Amino acid sequence: MKIKVCFILALCLFWGEAAFAQPGIKDFSNFKKIPVLDNGRLKPLDTFARNLLTQFSGKDHYANQEASVWLASLFFDPAATLNDRIFLINNPDIPQALGITLQQDRRYSPAQLQKSYQQLIKLDQAAEKIPEKERSLAENEIVRVSGNVALYTDFLSFFTVIPSSKGEEWFNIWDAVTKDFGNEQTRRLIMLWRDMAVSYKQGNDAAFNRAAHSYLNSIRYSLSKEDIQKVDKFPLELFYQASSPFSWSIMFYMFAFIFFVISFSSSKPLWYNLGLLSVVAGFIPHILGLLMRIIIMARPPVSSLYETFIFVGLIAVFLGLLIEYYNRQWLGIVTAAISGTALLFIANKYSAEGDTLKVLVAVLNSNFWLATHVTTITMGYAATCVGGLLGHMWLLQAVFKKDNETLDKTYKTTLGILGVALCLTFLGTNLGGIWADQSWGRFWGWDPKENGALMIVLWTAILFHAKFAQMIGPRGLAVGAVIGMMVVMWAWFGVNLLSVGLHSYGFTSGIATGLIVYAAVEIIFLSVVTFFISRK
Repeated sequence: MKIKVCFILALCLFWGEAAFAQPGIKDFSNFKKIPVLDNGRLKPLDTFARNLLTQFSGKDHYANQEASVWLASLFFDPAATLNDRIFLINNPDIPQALGITLQQDRRYSPAQLQKSYQQLIKLDQAAEKIPEKERSLAENEIVRVSGNVALYTDFLSFFTVIPSSKGEEWFNIWDAVTKDFGNEQTRRLIMLWRDMAVSYKQGNDAAFNRAAHSYLNSIRYSLSKEDIQKVDKFPLELFYQASSPFSWSIMFYMFAFIFFVISFSSSKPLWYNLGLLSVVAGFIPHILGLLMRIIIMARPPVSSLYETFIFVGLIAVFLGLLIEYYNRQWLGIVTAAISGTALLFIANKYSAEGDTLKVLVAVLNSNFWLATHVTTITMGYAATCVGGLLGHMWLLQAVFKKDNETLDKTYKTTLGILGVALCLTFLGTNLGGIWADQSWGRFWGWDPKENGALMIVLWTAILFHAKFAQMIGPRGLAVGAVIGMMVVMWAWFGVNLLSVGLHSYGFTSGIATGLIVYAAVEIIFLSVVTFFISRK
């Protein structure tokens, strides 16, 4: 016991001295790779730092610092972070209620919030008493900000970086000292953290990296084979995080659309070639990013709304390239550019919530059904959305007096894509029923998510029956395809607003307004274009 007390005092002394030092560490490459257990997943420290900063500020970096550099400062020199404006507060009423000067970038420092901490706690306690569904946007924002401040204040308690001697439990530094200090391996890991603290204090870059490298080698003796396999994938995860493949995809997809717009003022084939090249250039990092996620998580990339938006975007871009291969008149390029840009932008909204490489919820923990049912149904979503985009294009072409040959090509392409959509959604819905039978003991239970998938199948089938019965022509099919896109939005995540059903893992909030606005815009669009086409 005396040894433990002396060691704790020594450790506090080293950390205390570090608080008065000017760090001069330049190389954090080994520090970034240190394993951290967070929310049930073993991840590199750099990923943990990015998620933490994103949760606090909506950005995965602070000023010109990488997230892991900022985290080192928080851990080894917490006083240096007190004036870092890391807390994002979206509602301007909250800073005013706390007596804090409004900031243009909506970000505030721990020192600013510290002065009004008691008032924030009171507001949080009042908001917590209200059921979540009945809270206002401001009350939900208070709960979020208060939680982030508590997380910052109690950072050391959840920064679990040391595995127990048996490898069954992970500790933060202080718990490791008090609960597992008798183990020689645990003591060695603690001492290496001390060495990192000392070298950070001294600004000794070589010693800091040497201690971090020794820590990486030593911790492997405390890990299971399964955990070692996860740690071996850390370099790939670090590359994935640093390269931001989907940001590159968005940029190239936007360039493709810009080249399409420029082509209206010039008939040179240069703009067409640049547009096609841009879509291909965006598709490459798009698919590579998804492949990296598959390798890192060892599962299909369709386990969350974030992943499904990225996956559906990939399939939509692929279908756009396929259309362009046969059409060669900008139709596929525009389809790919719009769908890729829009879906990746929406995905970014969900990435702002923090970690996008989360552990699977229990109901989804089946790689076989993820790779069959979920993948197939989301491909059906993608095909239906592409059919909806083509429906928009046919209607716009008809308004702006395109020749009959162009309209006919767009019509036939729309018909073909809707056929693909019908096959995929029908197959995916049936596969989902088989999975439900295995998991819940019934093939069909009229669950909201099941009903949503059925709506897509029925609506697309109605369009084909109406077409073959000559009840609708090209214009009717185009309008139906646009409505089919609205049906997908309901089935995809609109049913989550109901907050009922066995598919509770997919619930989200805050999208009702967006869905209503989207539906209103589509209805106005259809009303205007059909009016002009009818007059013609």
